[in-house]
Amino acid sequence: MRPAKIATATFIISAASLAGCVPHEQSQISGDGPSMRVARQALIDGQAGTSLAIAQGVLAQQPNNVPALVQSGDAEMAMQNRMGAEQSYKRALALAPHDVRAQLGLGKMQLTADPKAAEATFRAVVASNPHSAIALTDLGVSLDRQSRPAEAQAAYTQALAIDPNLFSAHVDLALSLALSGQAARAEQMLRDAAMSNSSTPRVRADLAVAQIAAGHGEQAQQTLRADLSPEDTKTTMEAMAVLQPVTTKK
Repeated sequence: MRPAKIATATFIISAASLAGCVPHEQSQISGDGPSMRVARQALIDGQAGTSLAIAQGVLAQQPNNVPALVQSGDAEMAMQNRMGAEQSYKRALALAPHDVRAQLGLGKMQLTADPKAAEATFRAVVASNPHSAIALTDLGVSLDRQSRPAEAQAAYTQALAIDPNLFSAHVDLALSLALSGQAARAEQMLRDAAMSNSSTPRVRADLAVAQIAAGHGEQAQQTLRADLSPEDTKTTMEAMAVLQPVTTKK
């Protein structure tokens, strides 16, 4: 996988206002209260502002509440406030150095600027939590960002062996395949994901990547139109041109 293809795929997601990973399925945390469960669900539902308001309300009364700090960081990331997210994650880790969600949050922040550092962060989480499918999926993303698709796909496959229903691992594996010469297989996987109840604009953007890599430009354009304006669709299709030479493996 060429770095140019990874950069283009990242642009496509950003152009759709979808920077970052597919929202991960989040596990319950010991000591969590109902407010944090509501905040996490709000973020999953795309209501980052509501999620942040709930977390900040808890922090106003309990400034050292680690789940609330992490939730605040997650919501800030979804709102593209990287500085606020970093502060929240670091405060959480100062109180609970081994908090997995805070570690993963910081790792996600490193993905764009320093994927190698993100890899180190995720490997540290996997070392202490070898059965964390979410950490393995994030590790795979960091490897893909370094043009190491075989290692990335191994990480996704390991994640799915642990949790076959982890939607993010399915989607990230499919995108990795699309960008490493297996566009036809990836297109089918992402088409199924895009038709599921868990589908998001990010998943449909990934499907468009696979479609253009497979030589199905018209279908990719139709997929993008579901979430983008005509102007943004045109801009994104032009950026996708670098993906067209991908050779599909039989």
